[in-house]
Amino acid sequence: MTAPAPHVEYRTMDIAGIEVIRPLWNRICEHHRIRARTFRAFFESTTFDDRKAYFARCAEAGDLRVDLACDPAAQRCVAYCVTSLSAERIGEIESLYVDEAYRSQGVGTALVRRALAWLDANGSVENRVSVADGNEESFPFYRKFGFYPRRTVLEQVRESAPPRPAGDMRSPGVVCSIREMTAADWDDIHRIYIEGIATGNATFEAEVPSWERWDAGHLRSCRLVAANGRRVVGWAAASPTSGRPAYAGVAEVSIYVERDTRGLGVGNALLGELIAASEREGFWTLQAGIFPENEASLALHAKHGFCVIGRRERPGRMKDGRWRDVLLLERRSRKIGR
Repeated sequence: MTAPAPHVEYRTMDIAGIEVIRPLWNRICEHHRIRARTFRAFFESTTFDDRKAYFARCAEAGDLRVDLACDPAAQRCVAYCVTSLSAERIGEIESLYVDEAYRSQGVGTALVRRALAWLDANGSVENRVSVADGNEESFPFYRKFGFYPRRTVLEQVRESAPPRPAGDMRSPGVVCSIREMTAADWDDIHRIYIEGIATGNATFEAEVPSWERWDAGHLRSCRLVAANGRRVVGWAAASPTSGRPAYAGVAEVSIYVERDTRGLGVGNALLGELIAASEREGFWTLQAGIFPENEASLALHAKHGFCVIGRRERPGRMKDGRWRDVLLLERRSRKIGR
């Protein structure tokens, strides 16, 4: 005779209560260590405190939710799901684990449904889940929710490498450096610009301008790219807003990130560096024009101190004939022109 399934209660908390999942997280880390075909050393060296620091960074950069399944009779947490939502509105199931005694009873399914409902309610534009090497048996479970493999990230096995910063748990496939843009980057800038136009919420432009036109319209001193190795994955630049001397310290910013790298902190890094570069060049005010529907961009700019100062009513028309409003955002430097 089969024993009745234990009764569980579902609860939700934020990063402040993350410590409660420590015992279960240690089990999932051991699960991955045993099944890892190549990167066993990674799971052997990674601690819950590392992961906790990473979760804290996710919460600071966007939002983070922890769903728990608790057994009131046993007075303990028996399963959890940690979900993040980036400033760019990219949702990700960061970690999911169910105690062995509570599996095949719908607990994991209930947790994922709660997580996805939260992401939907908060306007996620894309949802992801990363599956560790050796844990491909979880694929059928995630397919129930519409998750399918889209790309495979290959990581080099290195005998020695500099340690990652505390909490840096992302794949090196999204680690990038910020550098000054050159004319040789134009092909990548052009490619990323096209992807931005395709979203319908990035710009009124229907076509990418020529390099000559783009170059003439942007400041030479404030143009940056984010590079993952030799590949450019995002760019940011500033353009003057007026030729009048009184407004010489005012510029308008543009920022674009390639489709497959959105939601991974690239835009955040680019905008932060662009602000720093503008202040080194003596700019005291940065402006941005953003469609009201582009919530990810609005959240990113707000994180860096931009405030909405007005709404331009239908100043431009899309290629399909639609007139669109534009929100005007502004950031006043605390270092320059005080």
